[in-house]
Amino acid sequence: MDRIVQSYMDSFLKSQDIVEKNQSKQFEMFSSYCAIEQMYSENFNPIDVVIGDGDDCGIDAIAILVNGLLITSKEEIDDLLEINKKLSEINFVFVQAKTSSNFDYGDMGTFGTGVKDFFSDSPQMRRNEAIIEKSKIVEYIFSKATYIKKKPVCYLYYITTGKWVNDQNCVGRMELVKSDLLDLNIFSNVVYIPVGADLLQKYYRNTIDVIETEIEFSNKILLPEIPGVTQSYLGYIDSESYLKLITGENGEIRKSVFYDNVRDFQGDNPVNHEMSESLRTDSQKFVLLNNGVTVICKELSNIGNKFTLTDYQIVNGCQTSHVIFNNKDDIINGLQLPIKLIETEDDETVNRIIKATNRQTEVSDEQLIALNEFHRKLEAFYGTFTGANRLYYERRSKQYNYGTDIEKVRIVSISTQIKAVASMFYDKPHLASRYYGRLLKAIDGIFNEGHQLLPYYTCAFTLYRLEFLFRNKSIPAQYRKFKYFILMLIKYDLADDKIPEMNANKMNKFCEKILVIASDNSKLTDEVNKLTQLIDKHVTDITSAESTKTATLVENLKTEFVIK
Repeated sequence: MDRIVQSYMDSFLKSQDIVEKNQSKQFEMFSSYCAIEQMYSENFNPIDVVIGDGDDCGIDAIAILVNGLLITSKEEIDDLLEINKKLSEINFVFVQAKTSSNFDYGDMGTFGTGVKDFFSDSPQMRRNEAIIEKSKIVEYIFSKATYIKKKPVCYLYYITTGKWVNDQNCVGRMELVKSDLLDLNIFSNVVYIPVGADLLQKYYRNTIDVIETEIEFSNKILLPEIPGVTQSYLGYIDSESYLKLITGENGEIRKSVFYDNVRDFQGDNPVNHEMSESLRTDSQKFVLLNNGVTVICKELSNIGNKFTLTDYQIVNGCQTSHVIFNNKDDIINGLQLPIKLIETEDDETVNRIIKATNRQTEVSDEQLIALNEFHRKLEAFYGTFTGANRLYYERRSKQYNYGTDIEKVRIVSISTQIKAVASMFYDKPHLASRYYGRLLKAIDGIFNEGHQLLPYYTCAFTLYRLEFLFRNKSIPAQYRKFKYFILMLIKYDLADDKIPEMNANKMNKFCEKILVIASDNSKLTDEVNKLTQLIDKHVTDITSAESTKTATLVENLKTEFVIK
């Protein structure tokens, strides 16, 4: 294996706390993570996308991305429809990884055949449980055809440790695969990407390096000095330069730059449709008709009119950016876009800008939740723990990704925090598979200023420790789908008295009791093994995920305890 790839893979395994010894499996996880990260740059658990051994249709990993989210359950699709009323952007990502140093056109064709069979109404290949589960989600998405505004895009990543040289046989096989998949008439496009050692190295660096782009910005004025802002400019930029800011490695839109923007792309709604028409027919007036975009960066440098933006986010202009990207081939030369360019590292200033610019459009409270003061305090509270107990609360996506040696498994996103606290302290483990915005609405009073902070850390730490035991096979993998139920059961099993309220001082003492168990491998393993016996008692088919989505299971499990 390429020495640099090996080094990067070792770094990845350490950051994910993965103890897998088989090099082929290591490479599958590493390659799958790198490929999917190009499409979806939120933190995610490789276990949720890697398919596993045997009966896998020749596929190593599958990611289902809808409206910018990594989908792991049918319920998340229902939640997106309830919130957005449409499925505006659907991408299916398939990965096949080989440790060999060459590209085998036969294997590349077999990979394509497996992907085609995955979408077949009458599949011919044997399927393992993970493939079946992913297939059910895809079938459910297509059953909502009236809400799909554009046919999905299918991405195939074939990854080796070799060098890609555009071999005619390999290119021909890729074209045949693309043609076969397009003939299914369910995709707007099929993209087959061969990834060799050089590109794989670049993909991994993209996951850990600060994003940096150089643009031409000549039509500008320097704004007066503003407290909390290093420098800022107001002006307009041509579409070619702006597309550099939002276009990724493989020519796809760079989703990661929109993560501090609180709205995802809304699809072809009336406003965006009108914007598209304006781009195609009257682009010279676009600069007057559009409110423009706001870009915040940690570092901004320039030589003349060439500006380099480092670690930047587009905090207002998500819709405009997507419309420009989707119409880039039809844009007439000369399109100009209003832009505010701000350099600041002051969190309070960033929050105020995000709130101000997005309050001018329809944005829900849960989309602005990350800006609440409670989350600042919670992030600081997480920082009081050290050593093996250290976790990192991620208020802003990717804030701990770049230039750090932090293990990714120790990063707790707002979404993970909501699911953990909802499961352990609000008895809602059956809703943990839902989109977190929907879950937030189902819980009254979460993130209340009067709440103790320790219970939020406690449930997240216990979840982190459970995942550790699953990764190390200390707990049978079949119970991983019940991890949120286990959080709830731990609470009831360790309670000697009535469960304290979230704002009570007694809650801290109770949480300390939970943490004593969660911090000890042996004690936590014994506790979980005891609780999984209760799950066995109340669940008929332990291999099915359907039982994890019912309130009935919650109530049945609670009958095992004397609840005061």
